[in-house]
Amino acid sequence: MVYMLEIYEPGSTESLWVSFESDSPFGSISVGDIINPGIWERSNSPMTVLKAVAVEHLVWEAQGELKHKIMVFTTDVEGTRELRTG
Repeated sequence: MVYMLEIYEPGSTESLWVSFESDSPFGSISVGDIINPGIWERSNSPMTVLKAVAVEHLVWEAQGELKHKIMVFTTDVEGTRELRTG
């Protein structure tokens, strides 16, 4: 099985920010989870974090191989201590 994780730019359902592919499943991401893009290319600020506002799963078979894609749609959130611990 092939696992894919796509994280979309804040406020967009079309502009992909970053994607990952793995032979192992990714950990669960739920609506409301905080995602820190601090070391990704194009990250604007180490204090900016993303909040998952929607998560969509797509499962299909191609050329005899099962694939699972998780698409995470986000919004910008200021990454304050209160947000992370509150």
